[in-house]
Amino acid sequence: MDARFEPNGVVALLTDFGLSDPYVGQMKGVLLARFPAARIVDLAHGVPPQDVRVGAFFLARSRASFAPGTVFVAVVDPGVGSERKLLAAVEDERLYLAPDNGLLPAALDARALLFELDPDRCALPARSRTFHGRDVFAPAAAWLANGGALDAIARPLHGAPTGGPSIRAVRRSVGEVHTEVLFADHYGNLVLTATPDDLGGDPRGWRAEAAGRAIGFVGTYAEAGSGEACALVDSFGSIELAVRDGSAAAELGLHRGDPVVLRRNPC
Repeated sequence: MDARFEPNGVVALLTDFGLSDPYVGQMKGVLLARFPAARIVDLAHGVPPQDVRVGAFFLARSRASFAPGTVFVAVVDPGVGSERKLLAAVEDERLYLAPDNGLLPAALDARALLFELDPDRCALPARSRTFHGRDVFAPAAAWLANGGALDAIARPLHGAPTGGPSIRAVRRSVGEVHTEVLFADHYGNLVLTATPDDLGGDPRGWRAEAAGRAIGFVGTYAEAGSGEACALVDSFGSIELAVRDGSAAAELGLHRGDPVVLRRNPC
């Protein structure tokens, strides 16, 4: 793989900013002021505050949905204003911008080419120390999405990037897999760090144990009875706990980081 990148004008934004404040709108304003033809996609702005791992998961599970030539801007940046670096990465003809806090290594393959952005070459003339999403990443994204050269604003990264939190943290033993809740989605479904690969590729014959309950696997939400807790493979390709017509997060009382055991059913 090389660092060639042909932009298609799409910029995908992923942040933990939420939508009740003007931060997302300000980023878009900067982008459009510099590249009015940009096509901006809001990938997600509901990453839990400062949760780099969930941000990495969202990016890892979403990037293949976008065409080559997309510029991704992933700003989950609890270290903003510190000495941490600002990164660009190229992989599979897509370009990614994010702080050097482990998000990109957790989301991308090891073969991604990494670069360090030079803020003096791409930032707004007067930049805030607390909002690099608007003042550095947005103008950099506009430059790159409009066909600007990466090497004009970045240089190859020297040394390794900051290591990322694992989005696939599991512990296996005979007949069981110890996993944890990664996040709860809008519906209260609990997405786990485990995937069907951890169960030999087929979850049939397994059950989930959480909050003092044994929860059986189903193929779809509709296979569970109304109000029934179930486990299934979700659209991310992860194992998920759900409640038909309800919220697993509320019903089971589980939160990010809480343990779940996947255990093989007795023969």
